[in-house]
Amino acid sequence: MKTLHVKKSVALCLMALWPALQAVAQASVEQAQSVLYHNATLLNPATEQLVQDGWLLVKEGRIVQMGQQQANTNLPEASKTVDINDQYLMPGLIDVHLHLTAGPHRAEMQDGKPVISVKGHSELTRYHAISTLATGVTTTFSPAGEPEANAEYVAQQQAGNWPGPKLKYAGFVFEPTPVLGGSVYPKDEASWRAEIARQKQLGVHYIKLYAGLSKDEVALGVRLAKEAGLKTLAHLDSVSWQYAADLGIDMLTHALPTSAELLTGDAKQAYLVERKNPYDSRYLYRWFDYVDYDSEPMQKLFSTLARQQTRVDLTLVANELFYFGRDLNSLYPEENMWVFHPENRSRWRAFFAALSYDWSKEDFAAAQRQMPKVKQLLKRLYDAGVPLAIGTDLSASGPFYLRELLLTQQAGLTHWQVLKLATSGGAEHLGLTDHGQLKTGYVADFIVLGANPLQDLNALNTLHTVVQQGKAWSVDELKAQLSSLSNLKL
Repeated sequence: MKTLHVKKSVALCLMALWPALQAVAQASVEQAQSVLYHNATLLNPATEQLVQDGWLLVKEGRIVQMGQQQANTNLPEASKTVDINDQYLMPGLIDVHLHLTAGPHRAEMQDGKPVISVKGHSELTRYHAISTLATGVTTTFSPAGEPEANAEYVAQQQAGNWPGPKLKYAGFVFEPTPVLGGSVYPKDEASWRAEIARQKQLGVHYIKLYAGLSKDEVALGVRLAKEAGLKTLAHLDSVSWQYAADLGIDMLTHALPTSAELLTGDAKQAYLVERKNPYDSRYLYRWFDYVDYDSEPMQKLFSTLARQQTRVDLTLVANELFYFGRDLNSLYPEENMWVFHPENRSRWRAFFAALSYDWSKEDFAAAQRQMPKVKQLLKRLYDAGVPLAIGTDLSASGPFYLRELLLTQQAGLTHWQVLKLATSGGAEHLGLTDHGQLKTGYVADFIVLGANPLQDLNALNTLHTVVQQGKAWSVDELKAQLSSLSNLKL
């Protein structure tokens, strides 16, 4: 009887696991097949090459051969052939600033006090992973988030259970302001060291240092992360980018280097007076009104970042979202917001509007006048040789990624240069030596577009096929999966 009971239990377990086992088996079959994509216009931003009548042979998730079809020359044999019909095939996009596992910003009670929470949920994560993949982003980096949630996503994504982009990630930010599901603030060096070790064990690649830290705390974080063999990135405010660069910070994020130490003369003094009110968010645009990019502090900063190859993602969309906080419908119409789970869709505009709750019409007008200067910061960094990449700072890429590309173009970069930042630039940003290019031996991450992005970046809206690690998805197929994940209520 005991033997019968054990056999019955094993059978029930296998029945429960059968759908997942089938999915893994099917993925293994697809990986073993060779697939020839032909009759394509190949765009490779890393080399600024456009190849008509191009073809790629994919096997076991990698590009194993590629070339240009010649008259009277046979194409390689393959298990399956896909005719691209003379459309445009380019590397998959890389978003280096995506909070994939974060939930919507909301207030929760902790110890009888209201605190901000960004705690997520696996169903939210799955939704945003699919919607992000459906917009052509095949690799991402989360610069902050619950390390446990990120580790779960990576395990599920790599096992083939959750469709979505490949993910590298940092953990909780080190920050004195409490954020549930978002921050930690150790009280002494031993506690810092213990938290860094905990995050490392959960697979983080970077330690994230945040705006509320002092200079000494930023220095402590950089030192202890290096001791642990991890890299550091920082979103800073009063602590200068120059100070962090001198410490050897690996990555800086956001077009908000809003330290007074980067200003000079009367501008610096006026800005310091304005910053005495810690609740006044006007500094988000006022710093740009005061800064002189030709000043000694800024020129030194550009030189240091270029010399040390400190990686920067500017998320220009974040500045624009702040500056247009009461007029976001024109920039992001509701029909484009399918990329957000309904729980996020109903709240994201309110969050950005809340940051500027006391701004007048004149404040918004003044902020919007600073957008050219924000874009100029990008161009100055680019021209100085500082390595840049494309990030969005949301929980799904979608229209925000395209908008970031358009803002980058408006800053003065060519279409090729913008697309390079979005592909091979993102791979270099994340230390991925076999991603971001159409190249033999590289991971088979690419997208197929109906229009030419070299003529208009809005061609990304004609995306209809995403191939990630050799597995092909139609955009319609991915969108169809979202409906079953739309009913979660937080």
